[in-house]
Amino acid sequence: MHTTNLHPAGGVATDPLGYLAEITARIAATEPLNRTAINLVPSENRMSPTAHALLGTDYSNRYHFHEDPAAGQWEFRGGEPIAQLEVAGREAFSRLLRTNAECVNLRPISGLNAMMIALTALGGAPESTVVSISQASGGHYATGELIGRFGHRWRPVDCVDGHIDLGQLERLLATGSVSLVYADLQNSRHVLDTGAVAELVDRYPPARLHVDCSHTLGLVLGGAHPNPLDYGAGSISSSMHKTFPGPHRGLLATRDKTTHALLRKAQVTMVSSHHFATALAAACTALEFETYGNGYASAVIANARVLAASLADHGFDVAGAESGYTDTHQVWVRVKDPFGVSDQLARWGIRVNVQRDLPGNPGPMFRLGAAEPTVLGATATEMRDLAAVIAMARDGHTSRVTALVSELRARIGRRPWWSRTAGPDGVWL
Repeated sequence: MHTTNLHPAGGVATDPLGYLAEITARIAATEPLNRTAINLVPSENRMSPTAHALLGTDYSNRYHFHEDPAAGQWEFRGGEPIAQLEVAGREAFSRLLRTNAECVNLRPISGLNAMMIALTALGGAPESTVVSISQASGGHYATGELIGRFGHRWRPVDCVDGHIDLGQLERLLATGSVSLVYADLQNSRHVLDTGAVAELVDRYPPARLHVDCSHTLGLVLGGAHPNPLDYGAGSISSSMHKTFPGPHRGLLATRDKTTHALLRKAQVTMVSSHHFATALAAACTALEFETYGNGYASAVIANARVLAASLADHGFDVAGAESGYTDTHQVWVRVKDPFGVSDQLARWGIRVNVQRDLPGNPGPMFRLGAAEPTVLGATATEMRDLAAVIAMARDGHTSRVTALVSELRARIGRRPWWSRTAGPDGVWL
């Protein structure tokens, strides 16, 4: 199953068409493997066939600036026939987040782009202080540098088990220079305690609280994690391809029209083409998610806990045993030879993520995610079987593994969650 990378492209200049032919052949050969791989990477997920099909349409070539198709006066008409789908998606997200549709912005093209928009819109005047979670505590690697590039002063705070150090944060807020607390917990097995942070930030106006829930959006929208907007966050942002099984693009949302106007103004400046086809795929996923999201989100966390406990039963050093291993989709596992075991699993069609210096866990280790197997229909049984296969890779047992993994792949893909939105004739809605 494992395939190597293409040879170095040194001869491209002399034979570009030949090189493209080689690439095309490689895509044709690997795509079936890609579609059947068991993916345990927590920052990736799988779209439904309906949503995925939108990426290959002509709408990927078109500008689309209209937010209200009923308003008329089309300047760019390429998106006109299907523009209402983007509106319907915005309305679906608003129902899932319990806010008004006009306060949901689907125009960011990625989670990091949404971060940039939020920092530009809400970061205040130059030299204002913007606070975010330190990378050592699970914050995003880029946040601090971006804050500085936008002319603000960055101050990191620590976060342990989902709890931001409120003493550190209050000392910063008390200086009167903090314009924004950007809570961006990326690497975490715990739920961010938004309520305690919001209560503190509210005592120090004009500071705002913005929560980046990129990794947990699907858990939030499915009701398995608290909605930060319910607990005092003024706004949120997210990518759409982690626990939420959508395309690679971003989301901004709030319940405050003034905040939305600030975000919208920054977005118009920072995003021209918003990659219309991926916006349509996001809308499609949101409409599907309204049907299956609650069951799926709960299953993600349940499956992650089963995977963690099963790996521990096989003798792995799994982080968080004292607290039930995880409250999210992430499972952290220390392996003696993580890259070697990862290579063996890849040869069997199982993809894992190796990360260095996860909070409180120095050195390379597995950061596994339960979201993609779950959306494809994996249950506790499959998660226990996956743990057994990972143990076989660690222990060097290779006999009969190929057949076992092939059968496991077939079971995991047998009834994906999105198929539960299908009509009586089996056609996805």
